[in-house]
Amino acid sequence: MALNRNDDKPANAAKQPAPKRKAAQPRLLSGGNPQIAKADGDAPVQAYLAAMPGWKRDVGRRLDALVTRTVPLVRKAVKWNSPLYGIEGQGWFLGIHTFTHFVKVTFFRGSSLRPVPPGASKSKDTRYVDIREGDEIDEALLSMWIRQAAALPGGFLAASKTSGKQRIGEIKRVKRATGDPSASKKITNGIAELGDRRGQTLARVRKLIHDADPQIQEEWKWAKATSPGVPVWSHDGIVCTGESYKEVVKLTFAKGASLKDPKKLFNSSLEGNTRRAIDIRAGEKLDEAAFKQLIRAAVAANYKAPIRRSTKKS
Repeated sequence: MALNRNDDKPANAAKQPAPKRKAAQPRLLSGGNPQIAKADGDAPVQAYLAAMPGWKRDVGRRLDALVTRTVPLVRKAVKWNSPLYGIEGQGWFLGIHTFTHFVKVTFFRGSSLRPVPPGASKSKDTRYVDIREGDEIDEALLSMWIRQAAALPGGFLAASKTSGKQRIGEIKRVKRATGDPSASKKITNGIAELGDRRGQTLARVRKLIHDADPQIQEEWKWAKATSPGVPVWSHDGIVCTGESYKEVVKLTFAKGASLKDPKKLFNSSLEGNTRRAIDIRAGEKLDEAAFKQLIRAAVAANYKAPIRRSTKKS
């Protein structure tokens, strides 16, 4: 009688599945930049972010989340081993690239943004922001730049395949918002009429506000028989007001309750659900850097309406 070699094995023995192969990790190019195949959509961008080495991965994911939150209709792609962000029909307004010691954020029309991003480029239109390990990311300022860049009618576009080159689309420059000249004059006159340390404080605060956001608009509101009115600084809505009292200069932020205030500048109107205020008394020194951060955060908080693509045909 012939013996079957498999007779000693249980009849119901399960066949062992073949071990799964691990997905190949993207190759890291010079400077640690991930090599990702050219493709449109969020998936290739997420693959790039996941492959960024070390601390740069968290920076990349934070930048991606900030762009997505600021511009809900953003279009994404990976081209030339860099994530690109744009608006359909308008080209790309921002790119990310990994280098050995920093993550480079590229604003392709950066020279049109206010304030202008710090990093210069060989292209007169392009500006950079380099983020190094341990750098504190100013999300309010970045959000302001992202919003401006996404609103520009144009951007970075790929030229024809035959040329293999790149070009910058023609766009209009962002004009600095000047607001109401008569309101600015009233603010100037009001500061001069105070003629004491309150006027000096308001003048200094006014400069800091414009330094933080050169597109801020000045307004003069709520004038009535019992009050000459109040200085107001706005950008897509009220940012803050400036009032002078006998003992304090009060700066009230319209959406202060929703703003991060790590330096604890807010010291008044703390009980409400919307507004917060800074009372500056004689002899007190304002943390100027933190104050400008608050101004930028307040401007970013006013950016609620999503960017919508124009439906007009050219």
